[in-house]
Amino acid sequence: MPNDKKPPDGRNPSDVRFGAALMRQRKKQGRTQKWLADQLGCSPEHIGNVENGRCPLNVARVDKADYFLQARSALARQYAELYQPETVDWLDEFHSLQKSAHFIREYHSTLVPAAFQNADYARAVIKASAPWFSSATVDERVELRESQGREVLKDDTPHYHVVLDDAVVLRSVAFPKVMADQFVRLAELMESGRIMLQVYSWERLPQLGLGGPFSLLSSGNAPDVLYAESLYLGQTTDDPGRVRQYGMLFSELQARARSPGATIDLLRKKAEEFR
Repeated sequence: MPNDKKPPDGRNPSDVRFGAALMRQRKKQGRTQKWLADQLGCSPEHIGNVENGRCPLNVARVDKADYFLQARSALARQYAELYQPETVDWLDEFHSLQKSAHFIREYHSTLVPAAFQNADYARAVIKASAPWFSSATVDERVELRESQGREVLKDDTPHYHVVLDDAVVLRSVAFPKVMADQFVRLAELMESGRIMLQVYSWERLPQLGLGGPFSLLSSGNAPDVLYAESLYLGQTTDDPGRVRQYGMLFSELQARARSPGATIDLLRKKAEEFR
C-alpha cells in the first residue's frame, strides 16, 4: 500500500519508491538514462525526474520498462501495488496474474472463486455486492467474469489448488437451483482433474484463514506472488518473507481441510439438498 507520509520536499512517496526501483533495475542491467529514454520514447531528463521521484512514469510505459530492463514483471507489480487505489482495476490485475501463472493456490472464506462461478451465481454475487449497478452493468460484469474464467481454465495449466471455508458451501447466496448448479460445476471440475478443491470445516479448530481470501501464484519466469483480497481492492506483493508465510498458512489449511474425495461427496450432497 502507498505510504501517505510525504518526503520533506513534497514529493509523492509512491513516485519516490517506484523511481528508486526503476533506477536499481536500470543500473543492474548496465543501462544509461538516455538508453532507457530511447526505448520508452521520452527524454533522458524525464527518466531522471522519474528516478528522483519528482514525477510518475506513465502507466503505458511501465510494461515497456519491464521488458527492456528484463525485470520479469517486477516493476509492473510494484507499480500496481504503489498506485493501485488510484489507477489499477484490481480484478483485472488479478486476472492478468492468473493467466501468466503455472500454479495457483487459493483460499476463499465466503464465495466460490470467480474463475469457477456460473453465470447465475456470478449475477447473484455481483448484484448483492453492488446493488447500485444497473442491469446493463451487471450483465457486462457477468459476461466478463465468465470469459475470464474460461480463459484461465481452457488449458491444462495453471494447476489450481483451492481451499474453501464451510461458509461457501453451507450459506446460500442465491436461489436454491443456482446454488445446486454451482456445486455440480465444482464437483465436475474436480472429477475432470482440472482443479483440486477442499473444504475447511468450521468445526475444525484452530479456525484458520480468518484474515480473508488470498492467492499464491507461481510461474516459471518470475518470483512467486501473494495476492490478498479485500472488498474494494487487492494487494499484491512478491516479498519472499510474506509469500513464505502465506505458503505455510495454505499448507495448514490443506492439511486440516476435508480430503478432495470427501469434498466431492459434500458438494454432491449439498446440490441434492438445494434441489
